[in-house]
Parts: sequence; structure tokens; C-alpha cells
Amino acid sequence: MPHTYAQYEAARRQAALPQDNEILIFTQINAELAKASDRPSRIHALFRNQRLWSSLVKDLALDSNRLDAEVKQQITELGVWAMQYSIQAMREDLPLEPLLRVNRDMIEGLRAQPVMAAAPQAEPQARPRAEAASQFA
Repeated sequence: MPHTYAQYEAARRQAALPQDNEILIFTQINAELAKASDRPSRIHALFRNQRLWSSLVKDLALDSNRLDAEVKQQITELGVWAMQYSIQAMREDLPLEPLLRVNRDMIEGLRAQPVMAAAPQAEPQARPRAEAASQFA
């Protein structure tokens, strides 16, 4: 596990934008979910997925988050579903594919975002998102 942490840290430092951190974390957690071959690794991956979505939902509630209100609402609803499904999948042997699919959709959406760093008003949003991403380091 320390090797994975070192890889994550190196990539996190290279990430220029907050969404780069989020893409990195979603990708890492999806890899963990896909590789979960036993109960302990499954629980660990699901726990991390639940934490990631919890962090994103918390970030969406911040005044400094400048996403459109409708987009915030949609992502919040998706996040609540992902957290609930993650917790339920810890208790039951539910397939992980729905979570993998939602996370892949988020990665695609984040990659499609315009470069926010170029807009001066985006700066306050960058700090909380980067701080939220650091929880997974």
C-alpha cells in the first residue's frame, strides 16, 4: 500500500487543477473497486468511494463552489445515491458495476469541464476542492 500512496502523492503534486485531483481520485478508487477480490478489499474500496462522494457533496454545499445550482443539485443527488449504494454494498453482495459506471461518468464530466483556473473567479473554489482531495492522500 505505501507504493500506491507514493504514486498518488507524485501525481497529486503534478495535478494543475482541482478537477485533475478529482479525476485522479475517482480513477484510483475505480481501480480499487475493480480489483476488490475479497471481502476486506471490497469493504476498503467501498469505504473510500463513500468518503469521496461525501467529500464532494460537502464541497457542493460551500458558498465558494461556483457550479450552477442545477448541476450542484444533480451531482448531490448522484452523490447521495452513490454513498447509500456503497454502504449497502458493504452489507450485501451487490454488484459494483453501477458505482464504477457512475464514477466513470464523473471522470468524463470532469475531463469535459472548461479550464477553470483561467477564470479569476474560480480561484476560491480551487482551495476547498484541493483540500477535499487531500483527504484521500
